[in-house]
Amino acid sequence: MRLDLWAAVALRLLLFTSLAAKSCTLRVSGVLVPPVVVSGTTVELECNYHHSLDRPDPLYSVKWYRDVNQFYEYIPKRKPPIRVFPVPHINVDESHSTREKVRLTGVTRETSGSFRCEVMGDKPFFETDDHTVNMTVVDVPLWGPEVWGVAQGDKVRPGEHLVARCQVGDSDPPAEISWTVNSEAAPTFAHLLRSLGRDQRGRPLQVSELRVTVTEEWLARGAVTLGCQVTVSSVYHKSVNVTLFDADWPQPAEFGWFSSGSSPQLSLFLSLSLLLLLLPAGTL
Repeated sequence: MRLDLWAAVALRLLLFTSLAAKSCTLRVSGVLVPPVVVSGTTVELECNYHHSLDRPDPLYSVKWYRDVNQFYEYIPKRKPPIRVFPVPHINVDESHSTREKVRLTGVTRETSGSFRCEVMGDKPFFETDDHTVNMTVVDVPLWGPEVWGVAQGDKVRPGEHLVARCQVGDSDPPAEISWTVNSEAAPTFAHLLRSLGRDQRGRPLQVSELRVTVTEEWLARGAVTLGCQVTVSSVYHKSVNVTLFDADWPQPAEFGWFSSGSSPQLSLFLSLSLLLLLLPAGTL
C-alpha cells in the first residue's frame, strides 16, 4: 500500500516536472513599443516570440491589451485571422497589422497606457507568455517659439534693462522653456518668470519671461544673441534666436571709393582708372 502511494506521488512529480518544462516552450522574446510618441501620429507595436528547439509547438494566438482591455487578436487558423475589439482611443489599422505587428493610427493623449502582448501555444497545453511596455502620448505645441519684447537687429547698450518674452503654444505635459545668452545658460542674476495665458489671437500659450541687464562682456564682439529653447519630453525640441547690436559699436563707412557700400564692379573700375593715371607716359 505504501509502495503504491509513493509510486503515485512520484508519478505526479514527474508529470508536474514535464508540464513545467513544456510551459517554457513558448516565450515572448521582445516587445517593441515606443515609450513616448506625439499625438496624431501612427504607431507600430511589435511582438516577437520564439519556441524551444525541443518542442516547436505551433502558435495558437497573439493578443494585445491596453491596460486590462484587449483590442487585438491574431489566430492563424481562423479566417480571417485578425479580430479587433472596440477600446476607446485605440484605432487599429487592420490592413497594416499582422501576426508580429499592430499599427495604431491617430493616437491621442488618452491612448497612453500599458501595452501587453500575450502569445499562446496550440493544444494540448496552450501555454502562454506575455510582456508589458508603457507608452505615453504627448500633445506638442502647434506653433512657436516666438520672442516678443525685443526684435532682431535692435540696438542696445551696456547697462540697459531688457525684458524678453518667449511664447509657445500649449502642450501636455507642459513644455520646458530655457534661455541662453551668447549660447550659454542665462546668468544667475537673470530674472525668469513662467506663466500661462492666451496670445493676441486668443490661442492658449506658455510664456517664459527673461528680465536681464546688458553687460559689456556680452557686447564684446558688437552684438549679443538671446536664445529660447523649448522641450516637451523627448519628442519635441525647438529654438529661436534674436541678435541685438551694440548701439555704440563703430559702423563701417557709408561713402567713398572703397567703402563697404560700393559695388565690386565700381571698386574695380576705379582701381584700374587710378592705376592707369599713375603709370609713366609711353608705357602703354
